[in-house]
Amino acid sequence: MEWSEWSPFYRDIIERLEIDSNGDYEATAILSRLLIDTDPEPLITSLEKRINGKKVVVFGSGPSLEEHIDTVQKDPSFSEAVFIAADGATTALRENGLRCDFIVTDLDGNLDDILSSMNDGAISIVHSHGDNISAINKYVPKMERVLGSTQVEPLPNVFLWGGFTDGDRACFLASHYRPRSIVLAGMDFGEIVGRWSKPGNTENFPATHRKLIKMDIAQSLLRYLWSAKGIAYTELKRERNVQRDKSRLPKKD
Repeated sequence: MEWSEWSPFYRDIIERLEIDSNGDYEATAILSRLLIDTDPEPLITSLEKRINGKKVVVFGSGPSLEEHIDTVQKDPSFSEAVFIAADGATTALRENGLRCDFIVTDLDGNLDDILSSMNDGAISIVHSHGDNISAINKYVPKMERVLGSTQVEPLPNVFLWGGFTDGDRACFLASHYRPRSIVLAGMDFGEIVGRWSKPGNTENFPATHRKLIKMDIAQSLLRYLWSAKGIAYTELKRERNVQRDKSRLPKKD
């Protein structure tokens, strides 16, 4: 995504969440330095070849995640799909024996599981922002097969695909490489946060006010993506009674 297209969204985000953009620029510069010896082109080529024309499933970390993993495993129409895990969803996929092709992460999920999935062949897209500089410095040097992403003006080796939270950013990433369709799994946008969102949680938990703002931003960005980019998308259905506010879901135009 061009910075000129994304910058109005970014300005709105930093105003709503009172984010210091200087931290985002600093994190982007640090990530760029850490990836200076990594040639991104083979990984970009892999993204395009594996996503173009395919059904892509983006797994978020909402309360419905386990149910949707079960749905995907039982439905043969997903056998050739591309699976993208948004950060903490990586752990759920591993624990349920589902492969992970790509991981979109700002490094606040279970890093052991993210690194293990990368060892199994997954490509990680590591996002830089002002709150994860220490994690970038700690974990990126341990990673191979990694691309950098940013939410400010990109650098030659740190890319701007668009999106804000890991889940909607994964959708923006996939859309750039012209998939046949995007399927949302475990992306609830309700007032309950899935236990997979942060390491160490054993139960789902209520969203904070700040988390609700982030989810509202994510929904707005997805509405823009579906409409402006003409992306075909579906949301996996829910059967189990897991609390959420359906009015918060992105609507098709």
